[in-house]
Amino acid sequence: MRLDTSIRSENVKPVLKGYMRSMRVNILILVGTGDGLQLAKELGLRAEFNIYIFLDNRSRLRSNLKVAGEISTLRNEDFFHRFLIENGIESLIDASHPFDKEITELCKRVSKFADIKVTHFLRPPWTPTIDDNWTSVRTLDEAAKTIPDGSNVFIATGRIGLEKFSKLTRSKLFIRRLGKVKMHCPLDNGKFIYGDPPFSLKDEISLFRSLKIDVLVIKNVGGEGSFAKVEAARAMNISVIMIERPKKSSINVITTIPGIFKWMDHNL
Repeated sequence: MRLDTSIRSENVKPVLKGYMRSMRVNILILVGTGDGLQLAKELGLRAEFNIYIFLDNRSRLRSNLKVAGEISTLRNEDFFHRFLIENGIESLIDASHPFDKEITELCKRVSKFADIKVTHFLRPPWTPTIDDNWTSVRTLDEAAKTIPDGSNVFIATGRIGLEKFSKLTRSKLFIRRLGKVKMHCPLDNGKFIYGDPPFSLKDEISLFRSLKIDVLVIKNVGGEGSFAKVEAARAMNISVIMIERPKKSSINVITTIPGIFKWMDHNL
């Protein structure tokens, strides 16, 4: 989609004048993880910042923070750019989900067009230890082809893309689904396992043992929220098919909240 050049900054001078008088830095943060939400909370405590938050509803994050909108609306580039200009945004922080390559690429394009500073807050990926049994792949297709048919598989990648596992007709497929709303599983040999986080190591070991899990399929999202599954697989010597993060264009990447504050102190 081509950006509408009529919404460049010179066409919204009244808005920017009001902003300049406020003497506060307007920051837009796109939140797709719990770590990103924590960053937004800590930024909001500083009086010199005025924070706008767009939340990824797919993350099921809950917050009492004021949310300006949903990340999906920003996929319209004209709207995204207009929001930046009309609200006098000086800095954009991409704290979206590590697997949301599209929104990160969009942040890079739109911030360049709007001439504002941008940084990417990205928690480090997990790394295997000598006690782990990982096979790293790039896609769900690769993951499905790696699994020996006849396995008991726990799939923790969400419900999108489950059709990739449809050829594993002799396997039993168990899919983690957050919440308690019952849905039809699209796989004939699949079953949704419902629950609400957080899930402890003890919980995951008990679940894997009851289902006789042989293989865990999970995305390398990093952080603590899903790591209990990886720890459980390690403790039980379960094979892990780890879907690695998509490669993204180079953009300033910061992995810690203190690092974000340091970047802001030097750049704003």
